[in-house]
Order: sequence, then structure tokens, then C-alpha cells
Amino acid sequence: MSLAFTEILRGSYFLVESPDVRRVCEVAIHVRISRSALGTPEFAAEITGHASFDRLVAHAPIAGQAQVRFLRPRQVAYAFELTADDGRVLQFAGAKHPSLMRPIYSATTLWGTLSHQGTPVAMVRLHFDLRRDLVAFLQSVAREQNA
Repeated sequence: MSLAFTEILRGSYFLVESPDVRRVCEVAIHVRISRSALGTPEFAAEITGHASFDRLVAHAPIAGQAQVRFLRPRQVAYAFELTADDGRVLQFAGAKHPSLMRPIYSATTLWGTLSHQGTPVAMVRLHFDLRRDLVAFLQSVAREQNA
């Protein structure tokens, strides 16, 4: 058995070459955590889903991994790949840093970088909108049979 859920993050990004031009983006992340990982202070989870980055990526599939660490420093690091409209394979790397001092903001905000072959292409800020997406998130939580 595994635990699965879908998290929809929306936000903005800017290309490194033009930091004054903000563009919108959306990433739907389906997370699958194996049963053996549940209850441990540090584990990896599988990520799939899709992403859209205005004028860069139109609804591309994503695949990668989330590294969850409950011990200090607390962190949920996301890493996934997607293919841009021009055929380049981009890597996203970002993290949430859960904090008891700012629990809502730190649990709902993901800062990251889109890179191509190790060179940063864009800086990204994604946010989970509690008012808009909490019900859908809770409805997506499920226990799945492992194949």
C-alpha cells in the first residue's frame, strides 16, 4: 500500500535573461509515498503530473522525486523533469521549508529554479491556494495498492 495525493501549485516565474517580465505557471503534482516510508523522519516520494509555464511549456508531463525531511532543517525538496515547447529537457529543483513560526506560508510556498543542462533558465515561485484547492487536495488523498 502507498499513500497518494495531488497538489496543484500556481504562481509566476521569470526568465533569467529577462527578470522584469513575470509570467504565470501551474504545476499539478501527484505524489506517491510508499508504505515503508510512512512514519520515518526522512524519505523519498515519487512525483508525476503535468506543468504549464506561459510561453515556455504547454501542459507537459513531469516525473521526478520529492525528498521529505521532518528533522531539522525541515524541508520538502522537489525535483522533476519536463520538456519545453522547443524540445529542451528542463529540470526543476525547489523546496518548501516548513516552519512552526510561519506554518501556512512555509507549507504552501515553493521556490525553485528551472534549469537546462545545469544552467538556470528561470526562477519560479509556486503557491498552494488553500481557499481554492484545499477541498480538491483532500479529496485526492488515497491509499493505493502497490503494483
